[in-house]
Amino acid sequence: MKEDYWFFGALLFFPFGKLLYLYYQKKRFVKADKDIADYRYNRYLELRNETFALKPEDLSIEVPNDKETAFALVMEIHAFDVLQAVAAFSDGKVWAFNTKNARKNIGDSNEADLNSAAIEAVAAAQYHFARMRRKDAVALIPGHIKFHILTNDDIYSAGGAIAEMLHESSEWSELVAKSFTVADELNNAAKSKPTKRVYNQIAVKRSKPANL
Repeated sequence: MKEDYWFFGALLFFPFGKLLYLYYQKKRFVKADKDIADYRYNRYLELRNETFALKPEDLSIEVPNDKETAFALVMEIHAFDVLQAVAAFSDGKVWAFNTKNARKNIGDSNEADLNSAAIEAVAAAQYHFARMRRKDAVALIPGHIKFHILTNDDIYSAGGAIAEMLHESSEWSELVAKSFTVADELNNAAKSKPTKRVYNQIAVKRSKPANL
């Protein structure tokens, strides 16, 4: 009779134990996802701070000593659950980073259209930083877009809701157009250079067919 009780007890415990295991596994996956998301966000902030700490001489960019001059334009967008940034420099360099891959992508210096778009974007920025706020490069909130202009003296920022900033009547429409052109050229450059997949060569030893 004891064996019967043990058997039925085991049957009752098995589903309960399985539920506990599934719950534990789910908690682990949720924690892992959060840890990855936290890492990617923190890495984004590191790249952001690294960009904002740049000086013209760090990139071998020459600017006048007696005149405040822009040498970089950074566009940040916080859409859905992703933060993205594209930085254009006056020498044609382009950097991009986001919270999806936690790395800095550097535009190909041999892409003439991309380089020209970056130079034009920073040239346009020369006429806008005087209307922006100094030291306002705080982290972006969801649904917003922000522009940062780096000069040889300070950082200037301006932003707002995405819909407002992208509207044709926005006072920042020129920066929007120039920055999106840089982003488009960066995407075009990436598409024109597909990733080459390399597979390891595996030596396969074959024995003689059975009928020989």
